[in-house]
Amino acid sequence: MALHLGDLALICSSPLRYARRESGTAIAAWSGNGLLSLGYRVSVVPTEDTDMVLPTGTCGLTVSAKDLRLRGLLGPEPPLMLLQRLTEDEGVGTIQLRVAGADWFQLLYRRDLDGAIEFSPVGDLHRIEMIAVNSPEDEFGWLHPASSYPFVLDGRYWRTAHPRDWPWPLAREWRSQTASTEYRRIMKAALLARFEQHPTLRRRLLALQCTVSVAGVPAGLIEEVACLLSKERPVEESYA
Repeated sequence: MALHLGDLALICSSPLRYARRESGTAIAAWSGNGLLSLGYRVSVVPTEDTDMVLPTGTCGLTVSAKDLRLRGLLGPEPPLMLLQRLTEDEGVGTIQLRVAGADWFQLLYRRDLDGAIEFSPVGDLHRIEMIAVNSPEDEFGWLHPASSYPFVLDGRYWRTAHPRDWPWPLAREWRSQTASTEYRRIMKAALLARFEQHPTLRRRLLALQCTVSVAGVPAGLIEEVACLLSKERPVEESYA
């Protein structure tokens, strides 16, 4: 996320998505009692350098003061000003901004929503009951079996976990029988191997705290895979 404030931009990035180590920027607590982690990482750069700093693949969405005003989040003609403060909740820091004299907004790290950084009015927490994933191009497309994360299972290279990329004898026999026990067993072994061999994906999966529905994946299987991985179970289960 990039917040443009005149000649400078505040860059916030998610370590859960874009870093090897999941550690956020630490800021000195105003109370003087040590450091607070924001969860996400923060840097300040010249506005013209924003595109070079944002992680590759970041989705672009521009919201102007006019947009906020139309949504009733700003007054009709607020004075130009910016205030900031730092709050603490269970040892995690949150940056709060008061933009153009309006109410306070928060920059909140949502590890439970794939490491999203939420920019919203203070106290207004966005909640999601169900995530539906229909293709690898969706917001949570990395959960889809066709997402491009190759892995090795039983000594064979699998380009994806999608049935079209299963070894031919398995694909021919089971790819159309999505309700069968055997289809579920093969998909389970493939997903376990994929998440185990991609540590960043594994962290993202274990951080999720809502129900997911993924096209081509039997109901409840994503949650079952996450449960097994959380117990550090060996994941190269044979599909034979």
